[in-house]
Amino acid sequence: MAAIDSRPSDLHPTLSRSDVLENLFGSTAALESAQRELQKMLRDRGIFFGEGLLPTYAYAFVSTHDQIARWAQQAELLIAAAEHHTRQLISDALSEDTQSMSRENVELILTNPGYERTCVICRPDAIPVGPDLKFVELNCDSPAMMMFLDIVAQCLFELAPFAALHAVVKPPSAADILLDSLLGCYQEFGGKVSPTIAIVDWQGQKTRFEHQRLAEHFEARGYSTIVCDPRTFQLVDGKLEHEGRQVHLVYRRALASEMLSRRKDISALLDAYRDGTICMVNPLRSYLSSHKSLLTHLVAADLPRELKAAANLVPQTILLDNEETRAMVTSSPGKWVLKKSEGHGGMNVVLPMVSSRKSWRDAMDASSRDVWIAQDYLDVPRMAVPVVEGDSMVWQVKYFNWNPFVFGGRYAGGLVRVSTTPLINITQGGGLLPTLFT
Repeated sequence: MAAIDSRPSDLHPTLSRSDVLENLFGSTAALESAQRELQKMLRDRGIFFGEGLLPTYAYAFVSTHDQIARWAQQAELLIAAAEHHTRQLISDALSEDTQSMSRENVELILTNPGYERTCVICRPDAIPVGPDLKFVELNCDSPAMMMFLDIVAQCLFELAPFAALHAVVKPPSAADILLDSLLGCYQEFGGKVSPTIAIVDWQGQKTRFEHQRLAEHFEARGYSTIVCDPRTFQLVDGKLEHEGRQVHLVYRRALASEMLSRRKDISALLDAYRDGTICMVNPLRSYLSSHKSLLTHLVAADLPRELKAAANLVPQTILLDNEETRAMVTSSPGKWVLKKSEGHGGMNVVLPMVSSRKSWRDAMDASSRDVWIAQDYLDVPRMAVPVVEGDSMVWQVKYFNWNPFVFGGRYAGGLVRVSTTPLINITQGGGLLPTLFT
């Protein structure tokens, strides 16, 4: 069988092939066997995304402890800065993204959730630049993939080629830190009894299988957990119930924007939240911290001294809110990424030299009606993953970004998303790799 092809020499300098992974696969047959076994483990454990298996590889992103610690510290600093500015927006009771909202929706967003932190469950998107990170999005509303991150890493350690890593690599435990953060909010909220937890999202979501695995994990830790649609709650004698069971703690996976737009369908849940009957995490206030427009405020002049360094972790990001700014961006289109402030799943993102001219023109036109930003375009780094092509094993080059989880203000592990295009999103065909460090 053919040996592994060497990695391309022009990949990101901090991501050269780790000695830990150097000799994982000695042949195409070994890789094929590992990939086949991994897919079986994922299928047996119910690790599906939508209608298919979660896209991943018999591989991992491995770096040094010092590098990951540096990135983790930067992720925590960024979220602390986002938390600081979100509190300012709450104090002002207005942001760019709420100006056109109804009074009822603004009141729901500003509702006190019963605990202090707004940015509880977060997964910002970062691009490695040298030894540091540049964060291009925040994802502080309802991020996903923490449970799948843990399970994929566990599966890798069960593969024969990864057996030697047990002694030198620390596996992630994002789901445990997630549960600790949820319970911390519940305790601060004033919860007195062991809570029944409801993981809440609309029926039929692609991430529904992760909700089920999270429920199993919480149950194994001793916490009664249900997975349900937000439309299925009832208020009974002032208590929020689902099929006769009282719910104390709601882990919200439905997007805040969708809940607000469908508030008449979920009045029991929203009334319980407004009245302080249940603890809900993330709070609806996280709607403010997840919008891309918040990045325009994370500049040193707007931050207290202990957070000023967070400004260096964000590429130049500006609001497209006037004709002068739009003219400046239009004069150098190759420099800027255009993004709608409210968006997810890679939608409404226009990349230079990738998106069509029509997409660019449409985005610039839309910026006069909705909140859009322009952000310095950063070259998206590439890494290589081993794949079988014919009877050979090769390193297939893919674009990637790094996505740290920050729960309750602390780093909880990181995943790498890879794609054949620089617009990286699992919903749009990307793949996931766990982060391991030696």
